[in-house]
Amino acid sequence: MSRTGELVQWNNKGGYGFVRDGTGNDFYVHISKLAEGEPRPKPGDQLRFDIATGRNGRPAAINIVVTAVAPVPERSMRDVRRLSDGVPRYQIGLRTTAATMLTLLILLAIATDRAPLWLGTIYTLMGLASALLYRFDKLYALNDRWRVSEANLHVVDFCFGIIGGLIAQEIYRHKTVKPRFVAVTWALALIHVLGLAMLALGWVSIALP
Repeated sequence: MSRTGELVQWNNKGGYGFVRDGTGNDFYVHISKLAEGEPRPKPGDQLRFDIATGRNGRPAAINIVVTAVAPVPERSMRDVRRLSDGVPRYQIGLRTTAATMLTLLILLAIATDRAPLWLGTIYTLMGLASALLYRFDKLYALNDRWRVSEANLHVVDFCFGIIGGLIAQEIYRHKTVKPRFVAVTWALALIHVLGLAMLALGWVSIALP
């Protein structure tokens, strides 16, 4: 007679664990005893199985069928606690440096009346918009959902959102590995640095009211 129970322990590398039936008894599970075509189980999955004598003389589960898959918990930004593999820390720190440089150039240009105050407002608003897009994209990536396109991220960064984009990349450790994306990000940052530097130094000007 078949029994049902929950997989309470599972060693994915070794392919074995224990299933607990409704009476609280645990039975040894080995991946070789799964019915043909069944997926590799994980803790929390509901199993249907038969009982047979195992190698050590104790009851073990055989003819195992996964009847219900355990729900995957929703992941949040708290799960992002370490840098992505292969990303040197200095590369991440450069984003903060670049964002700080851009901010100082904006303040200098405004303080010397070489740029209007609304320019700083635009950079602030678009920076917030860019940071939110990166946050949403990171959350979507964590939970295998629809993603914000890389083109949209670049467009918002180009349209004065670059400071928020750089800060978000560092805070969320997102979009810091893919070479093509990184190259475009730094190209956009360079464009804004050059433009703001020319404003701050008085090489170009924006008509003030």
